[in-house]
Amino acid sequence: MKSNREPLAERLSAALREGISYARSELELASSVVPSGRMYSGEEVAAIRKRRQMTQAQFAKLLAVNVKTLQSWEQGLRRPSKPTMRLLQIFDRPEDFQSVLNVREPHAGTYSAAEDGSEV
Repeated sequence: MKSNREPLAERLSAALREGISYARSELELASSVVPSGRMYSGEEVAAIRKRRQMTQAQFAKLLAVNVKTLQSWEQGLRRPSKPTMRLLQIFDRPEDFQSVLNVREPHAGTYSAAEDGSEV
């Protein structure tokens, strides 16, 4: 299957030009600030779920966990993993993650892996 993207040499050349422009302060790179992670108590997990107007079954399915697991978090018997805590943080305060969650199209010259997973 033939790729529609530019040859590697052209992409590398464009990336080098972009790097030089940035080093000369001729180009400003896009950046996003990711809020620091935090831990949630069982009461806070339940409050997030309720604010989203979801049942335990719905919220558990959204988080890809068993309902019993969610119940144990809400009762304070267990704590969610760090990745799940991050998801809870996004559900709790989505406005803090707007710049991170915005989908941006890559600009010309940006490398992206082949959709079929083939190597360059």
